Amino acid sequence: MFLSSKPFSKVVDKALIFVETLYVLFPLSPILKRYVGRDSGVFLYIGWRILNGELPYKDVWDHKPPVVFYIDALGLAITKHSRWGVWLLEFAGLFFAAFVGYRLIRRFFGAFPAILSTFLWLSTLIFLIQAEWGNLTEEYALPLQFLALWLATDTFESPVPKYRYWFAIGLIGGIAFFTKQTTIGIWISIVLFLVVYKLKMRQFRELVFILFFFFSGVTVVFVSWIAFFALQGGLPQFWDCVFEYNFAYSALHPGVVSHIKPVIAGIKPLVQSGLLPLAGIGYVFVVVLLAFKRDFIRKWLPLFAIILFDLPFELLLVSISGNTYGHYYISMLPILALLSGIAFWIIFSSQFLQDIPSVAHDILAIGIVSVLLWSAFYSQYKILSFRYEQIPIISYVQSNTTSTDTVLLWGAESSVNYFSYRKSPSRFVYQYPLYTKGYTSEHLIVEFLDDLIANKPRLLIDTRNPRTPLYNFPIQTPLVKQKVAYLRCHYRMVEEIQSWIVYEYTSTSNCSP
Repeated sequence: MFLSSKPFSKVVDKALIFVETLYVLFPLSPILKRYVGRDSGVFLYIGWRILNGELPYKDVWDHKPPVVFYIDALGLAITKHSRWGVWLLEFAGLFFAAFVGYRLIRRFFGAFPAILSTFLWLSTLIFLIQAEWGNLTEEYALPLQFLALWLATDTFESPVPKYRYWFAIGLIGGIAFFTKQTTIGIWISIVLFLVVYKLKMRQFRELVFILFFFFSGVTVVFVSWIAFFALQGGLPQFWDCVFEYNFAYSALHPGVVSHIKPVIAGIKPLVQSGLLPLAGIGYVFVVVLLAFKRDFIRKWLPLFAIILFDLPFELLLVSISGNTYGHYYISMLPILALLSGIAFWIIFSSQFLQDIPSVAHDILAIGIVSVLLWSAFYSQYKILSFRYEQIPIISYVQSNTTSTDTVLLWGAESSVNYFSYRKSPSRFVYQYPLYTKGYTSEHLIVEFLDDLIANKPRLLIDTRNPRTPLYNFPIQTPLVKQKVAYLRCHYRMVEEIQSWIVYEYTSTSNCSP
């Protein structure tokens, strides 16, 4: 068959995956999308500040783990602060994830299920990133997730324990955790199956050695980051932002129901693309085969068991925050890709399809791929047709300030600081943490206000974000009110740009902090 012919497939398969990866990410490239979404804007700003000698958390506040910041810093460095470098790293990571995932599915279920499931999950990714326009933490975890599955299934197939593989699985699991904490479902499932399997086989000594190497890999990553921030005097801020804030953020939605409802509401893009229904069919087949055909799938048992464990874990991890942001569901794509591959495998293994000519198989596969591409076309069109609203404010900032001036965006629009190359006067480049109940405090609010008073940003721009009303903090102490009064006295309105209010610093007398 065309897609599975040995001498030709290596080139064709890579070319197909390359084209689909390009189809997903090219509309988000700088040539078509000059600007970015909020999350990406924060990451780019922090990457830019890293290249200027600053330290995440200590000098710039954000609650994401550090890997994404240094990916963006690397991308900006290799293309002289151009966003092209970040996009190229994003493209390389997604292509690697797609190719490893394709090879994994092909190894177990054949070329047709592999190429179709790969096209399906990549097309689904379009629906999940359209709101933020890429450069997301979950994207950078995808190659790590697929690689972990590849290494785990490979070592389970080996009659001799591959301890170096287990060390590598732990190592990349640690990297995934510091990319986004909720992307570790696959590693939890791998270890859970490992423990159950080895205990059932009474291989206690081997289990201990494997776990030792696995957690040694995890420990290397944890110790490295802790040492890195400790040596630069930023460990307390690192812990506060990455862990304390996220604990408080998750606690904003107490109760089981408040976490289940977002999962139900948020899976719409997965259903819209067809990936979740097909993966659901695959999951039913996995349960049936494990229950009644275990001898038939003996060589696939580790993979099927990991799949069985992982899907509930992924749903649990996605629900932790209690929110429904589409990009949260990116971490589910590897397991859904495998499940859809199983569903396609069942379809192509049916007697009906086995009796038709091989060329008909190729036509069928091409037809399915075309449908998948067309289903995602509308989302791509929306991305391309959307006009970024911050262009006027960026032009205004660049025209009315110098490169040495600081500019504060009151809200969550850090991308303006990055694209105008104007530093924020405070480490709170966006102010969500100062309005988060259970986390904010008078100390943090006063720190922010003191930064503004001391650094005197040339412009203070109120983006009218309902989550961060100007000067109206959830904690109003006499000290906070005094400093707010000082800022009100020294900043006068000079412009309104697309509903955003621009305030300019003025050295008015009779104002005291």
